[in-house]
Amino acid sequence: MEDIIIEQKEDAENTLFKKKDMNILICSILLGVLFDILFYNKPLGISYPLFVIAFYVAFLWNLRPIMSFRISFGWLLTIPIVALSSTYFIFTNQIFAVLNFLIIPFLIIAQTILISEENKYNWYDSRFMMDIFSGVFNRAFSCTSKPFIIGLSSLRIRKRHKKYDVLQKVLIGLGFSIPLLMIIISLLSSADRVFSHFIAEITSSFETINIAIFSLQAMIALVITIIAFSYIWSFTNSNSNLKNQQHEVRETNPSGWDPIISITILSVINCVYVVFAIIQFAYLFASVNNALPPDFTYAEYARRGFFELLMITLINFGLLLSSISFTQKDSKLVARTVQLLHSLLIICTVVILLSAYFRMSLYEAAYGYTYLRVLTHFFMIFLGVLFLIAFYKIWNEHMSLLKPYIVITIVAYMIINFSNIDVLIANKNINRYLETGKLDTYYLRNLSYDSIPELVNLLDVQKPSREIREYLVEQQKKLSKKQSWQSFNLSQHKAKEVLAQYKL
Repeated sequence: MEDIIIEQKEDAENTLFKKKDMNILICSILLGVLFDILFYNKPLGISYPLFVIAFYVAFLWNLRPIMSFRISFGWLLTIPIVALSSTYFIFTNQIFAVLNFLIIPFLIIAQTILISEENKYNWYDSRFMMDIFSGVFNRAFSCTSKPFIIGLSSLRIRKRHKKYDVLQKVLIGLGFSIPLLMIIISLLSSADRVFSHFIAEITSSFETINIAIFSLQAMIALVITIIAFSYIWSFTNSNSNLKNQQHEVRETNPSGWDPIISITILSVINCVYVVFAIIQFAYLFASVNNALPPDFTYAEYARRGFFELLMITLINFGLLLSSISFTQKDSKLVARTVQLLHSLLIICTVVILLSAYFRMSLYEAAYGYTYLRVLTHFFMIFLGVLFLIAFYKIWNEHMSLLKPYIVITIVAYMIINFSNIDVLIANKNINRYLETGKLDTYYLRNLSYDSIPELVNLLDVQKPSREIREYLVEQQKKLSKKQSWQSFNLSQHKAKEVLAQYKL
């Protein structure tokens, strides 16, 4: 009797388990089909945030029994994920479109691991990258055969459980048969010309259907289905229970740098930087007062020193972090000396950053504004903030540097995305054109749609550039073409409305 009861319980658990897997499979199939509808042969637009939302609906719905909401870094990652996803809907900057295409999945993997508490290491531990790589290679690709196993096992479920949801059976059948059928037909058509002709005769009445393209779409949907299922299923069936196993690693430094050696290196370097900083202050103020040496122009002054100074800043950053992490502090005197030398190194480096920033400003004034030059400004400001945090760390040794650095990096990247660099570049170059009469029309023609509301201002100038006018005419014609709703973009819409006000 007891054996029967135990057997019934096991059957009930297996049924619940298989039903849970079937739900994940259905959601994954829907994600694969949605991916094809939104992205195949269509430019990225509102489709990107829609798919991200759909993924999270599927993920959170299937993990709702084990998921609990609480304010944490994992849940706060929703802000940059949603914000960066919306850039495909708001802006048309191709550089950030490529970068975000790689960064957003990285953030999604990090968040899903954190909110499900499947991380082995804390998010501010450098070894958390191992959890993320596991999410990419292990979770997403280790269970690729599981959807087929579950699909086949559903036949046995149907025999044993007559009340099984009929709609789920239909969806599973369609989900498996249609992609596989298209792949098989495509392969057979390539292998046999008679079969290919036979299929062509059948599909000739459906002129809009291209069997090769449809097969490719089915294959893409199948691949996305398998990856989505493998990833979500890995969280609901974790064999390694990592919850409540986060390890706080105590920082040990058994083989750190000798303090004397570190102090010597820092002292010598700082002496050089102090002298250099004094000279920089003289040249900075001299250049503002138009007192550069007679054989120097502003452009030469900027070009000869900027990249060298930026390289020095990066070297100092590496030296500072290494010294903070590995220098042994045997006594209070040694600790205080190292603190002072670290602080002096940061002060000198900030002066170098200011000099590099000013040189780049001179270079831009002479040669115009580009992505690289504007992003370099952002990068220098970003480095300055990191140095200020390191300065605080020097005098508060119990603080972890990695945690604020991760947060600042995410925030800084979001700021860059939403600062609309194309508008800034166009505006600055137009102002430079009005002052100097110099305009790099070729570069402006390669900016995104975000810049068009700024470029139309050139039409109000007495002698607008012929190249710019031709470019605006081209964009007006291009934007007048009808696009699918999946590719709707606010930047394109705004550019279209602005250009509509002009008879080009």
